[in-house]
Amino acid sequence: MKLKKKSLKDNEYELFVTLLGRTKISQGAKLSYRLMKLSYPNSEESIYTLFESAILAKESDTKKYLLKIGHTANVPKEYWTKAHQELSQDIEQYITLCHKPGYYHHRYLCVNDKVFGKGDKKADILILHPDVKKHLPVEDKQGTLKEWKKEVAPYALYSSRILLAMCCGFSGFILHLLGMEGGGFHLWGTSSYGKTSCGYIIASLAGDPQYVIVMWNNTDKGLEEIAVAHNDSFLVLDESKLLDKDTIVAAKTMQNRVYTISGGKGKTRSALYENQVAEWRESIFSTGEVSLQQLAEQGNIERLDGEGVRMIDVPADAGCDFGVFENLPLNMESANKLVDKIKQVSHLYYGSAKPKFLKCLIDDLQENEESLKANIEKNMEFFLERTGVNYRSGIQLRTAKRFAVAYAAGCLAIKYGILPSTFKKPVIVKGILKCYNDSINGVNKCGLVPNDDLLKEINTILSNQPMNLINSKGYSVEQIEEADAVISLVKGIEVIAVKKDMIHRHLKQIKQRKYALSTLTKAGILLADSGKKFSTVPIRYQNKVVGRRYCFILGMLKDIN
Repeated sequence: MKLKKKSLKDNEYELFVTLLGRTKISQGAKLSYRLMKLSYPNSEESIYTLFESAILAKESDTKKYLLKIGHTANVPKEYWTKAHQELSQDIEQYITLCHKPGYYHHRYLCVNDKVFGKGDKKADILILHPDVKKHLPVEDKQGTLKEWKKEVAPYALYSSRILLAMCCGFSGFILHLLGMEGGGFHLWGTSSYGKTSCGYIIASLAGDPQYVIVMWNNTDKGLEEIAVAHNDSFLVLDESKLLDKDTIVAAKTMQNRVYTISGGKGKTRSALYENQVAEWRESIFSTGEVSLQQLAEQGNIERLDGEGVRMIDVPADAGCDFGVFENLPLNMESANKLVDKIKQVSHLYYGSAKPKFLKCLIDDLQENEESLKANIEKNMEFFLERTGVNYRSGIQLRTAKRFAVAYAAGCLAIKYGILPSTFKKPVIVKGILKCYNDSINGVNKCGLVPNDDLLKEINTILSNQPMNLINSKGYSVEQIEEADAVISLVKGIEVIAVKKDMIHRHLKQIKQRKYALSTLTKAGILLADSGKKFSTVPIRYQNKVVGRRYCFILGMLKDIN
């Protein structure tokens, strides 16, 4: 049914549009914009819209635009004149168009244009420039903070790696206050370790993980724009293995991108940022199947110390036979089931922790900046003392500080009530300190092998009691040659000697094979001829050479399995 439009006098109706501000005239600004509030009839709902001032040239253009963005059409003809006059008026309130989210003095501009913190009466309204909005992350909210605290956050108590990821996310909001450069952690290990759980939970701080997590295999320009869009926050990157099939190309690409993203500065000027080089600062949490150090070695390139302290390799395996987990909840049958559960809940409850943390942080900042910074630095110093780091070593200290700022951010999350009451400072320091120690000590020897299936097959052969050349004299040369693996004594050391075919089956790429075998040799797990990075070794039986094989030292295999 068509509604009859009622003719009203000037003072008998209210406008559904309100002008809030306008941009300043400047040499660098190509276009002039205005900000308005659009309300809906018989509803408390409203939207805020930034529009080009040029649509005000004609009343008819203004009407078309308002109808296009959802303004009700059920108004009298004279209404449009009043609306045009409202939006065209001079107004003293100015707008600052920002090219990235983050801190603007003591205020924080979010990707959805929400601003935390109050400015003075003359302060400009902060709005993101329309040109940068297409690069911004999608940060939605589903469920309440109470639900997130109950259903998602507690799983960090079972994993030091998840705890580190979560605190790394919170730390992105305090780097600016400390004047600290961006950077973070690269969690590495095979897919069976449950690395995705860490990514899901850190992503759930800001929004739906499927939209928050970014893949490494973007273009260089694309990654720069993504980095800017996460300024003064955190960036979650996944699957470094997708960079390139050629390991040398992948290694060089990864090194360049890590250096750029953690360095916080783009390579070229862009019209998107008023013909300036893009700049940003953020915490980064990355995952991949191999460490950044391993990737560099595979590509025959040197990983610089500066790169190593900006993006720190942390083994995914916590060393307790549960992948990233130290232990499991009582009602959980396996680590795989726990990974599935974390995926489920993190995609149901998300997006409430980040805004709550920011609100509390900015309130603290505006109330007493010096006190806030002193509290953060005190917590960082507490953590550094626990590490026993050498303060005279710049590299070691910068590495330890990256973990320390994560700890300090976790302490703030406890203070602000973001984390459940079961989270205490000793829990945070214990978990992050474990990640720090595992990172610098390289305790995870299993990670030396890019393909875990190789070790599994060797162990299966051992459990089936393979041909033992040490204790038996009844084998023929033909029988030995046909066996996939034999136990033998080489250079006085007990080994399991396997055929080349087994190695090649699991490590198909030549570069991958060379890297894995040389690493195993260096670690003292694989025997090699003198002067060789890796090699097969002659096998003797009854004082005769019966072929050459790759020889794994049995004692070392037991230590890493």
